[in-house]
Amino acid sequence: MLDQSTYRKTQEAVERGQTFKAPTCHVSFFIRKATGIISLRVVVNGKRATDKSTGIKATAATFDPQTRTLLNDPTNTARLRTLESNIQRIFKDRELSDRSLDPTIIRDIALGLRGHDEQTPTVVEAIALYSQWHEQRFNTKEVSNGTIKRYRTYHSVLERFFTLYPNYGKNFKFSQLTPALQYHLVDGYLKSEKKYCHNYALKIFQFFRGILEYAIAHEWADRNPIRHVRIRKYYKDPVTLTMAELEKLKTYQFVEAKANEVRDVFLFCCYTGLAYVDVAELSTKDLATVNGVQSILKKRHKSGQQAFIPLFPDARVILDRYQQNEMCCMRNVLLPVMSNQKMNKWLKIIGNIAGIKESLHTHLARKTFTMYSEELGFTLDEMAVMMGHANPTMTRKHYHAKRATPVVRRFQTLFQDATLSSN
Repeated sequence: MLDQSTYRKTQEAVERGQTFKAPTCHVSFFIRKATGIISLRVVVNGKRATDKSTGIKATAATFDPQTRTLLNDPTNTARLRTLESNIQRIFKDRELSDRSLDPTIIRDIALGLRGHDEQTPTVVEAIALYSQWHEQRFNTKEVSNGTIKRYRTYHSVLERFFTLYPNYGKNFKFSQLTPALQYHLVDGYLKSEKKYCHNYALKIFQFFRGILEYAIAHEWADRNPIRHVRIRKYYKDPVTLTMAELEKLKTYQFVEAKANEVRDVFLFCCYTGLAYVDVAELSTKDLATVNGVQSILKKRHKSGQQAFIPLFPDARVILDRYQQNEMCCMRNVLLPVMSNQKMNKWLKIIGNIAGIKESLHTHLARKTFTMYSEELGFTLDEMAVMMGHANPTMTRKHYHAKRATPVVRRFQTLFQDATLSSN
C-alpha cells in the first residue's frame, strides 16, 4: 500500500503523462582491507555519499555484511542494525516532508553529525566565510596588506563565477562539485572570458583549493573533487637590462624634467633592487651604517622580510641629487616617486626615446638588479639578502637571468694564459 506522499506524487506524474519512480535508499557495510574497519555506504536514488568509518574492527571471517552480524559481538551487531534502521527512518521522514534526499545529509543525521534543519553553507556563502576569516587574520596582523588585497580580488572573481556561470548558481552546494570545475573555472571563465594569463588563473584556482579545505575542516563538504587536479605553472626566463643599456639611460638627458626624475627613480631601483612600493616610501629612517657601510635596512612592504642593501656609488649619487627636492622634503621621502601607473607610462616613452629594446616598467628594475649585482661579483645567496627574499630559490626562479658573460669572464680569469695563446 502506498503512503500518502508517494500516492500524491504518483498521481501528479500520471497527470503529466510520466511514470513516477519511488525514491530508494540502500545501506551497506563493508570491511576496508587496509584498516580492517567496517565502513558505511549510503546510496539514495543511485547517488552515493562518501563512505564513512563506523570505528568497528572486524575480519571477513567474523563479519557477515548481508545480515549485519558480528560473530560473538552482539553489542556491535546491534549498533550496525540500529544505524541501518535509523538511516531508513530518516530517509522516509525526509521523503514524506519533501526535504532534500541528499545521501550525505541523511548519513550525517543518522551519525549525529548534524540536525534535520541544519543548513550547510552554499559555495558562495563559504567563499564569504573564508574571506571573513582572512579579514580577521589581517586585523591581527597575520596577513599583510598586499595579501589581503589579492584575496579580496580572488573572492569577488569566484563569487561572480559561481553566481553567473552556467550550471552553477548562488544555491550551488559543495556536494555538487565535480572535477570538471577545473575546465569551467580555469579554461572557460578565467582564461576565456576574463582573459587572465595562465599563471594568474592558476593563483585563483589555488585560492579555491584553500576554500575547499576550509569547508572540509568545518564539515560543510566531505570530499575535495579537485584534490588530484594538477595544473602546471608556466615559467618564463627573467628579462633584465644590460650594463650598456643602464649606462645609456644614465647618460641620456631628457628635455622634460619629469622624465629625468622618473629615469633616476628607475635607475635607483636597478642599483638597489627595491620594488616600486618600497622605493616610494623610502625615507631617512631606512638608512643605516653597518660596519662602516652606508646601507638601506628596510622591511619589504609585500612580505615583511628584512632587506639589507649596501648603497652602491651609483645609487648614492642619485640620492644626493634629490636631497633638496621640494616634493621630497614635503613628503619626507628620499626620491620624487609618482604613482606606479604614471611611472610606467613615462618609462615606455623614456625607453623609446633612449633606444632601449626592452619595454621598461617598474618591476623590470628589480630584475635588472640581479644582473647589476652579479656584474659586481655578488652571489645568488647575497642577492637574496639584498632583495629581501627568504630563500635564494625565489631569486633564482623569478629574478635571475642566466647569462653567458659571467661564465666567460670567470673562464678568462682562471685560464688567462690559455686564452692569450689561442689568440
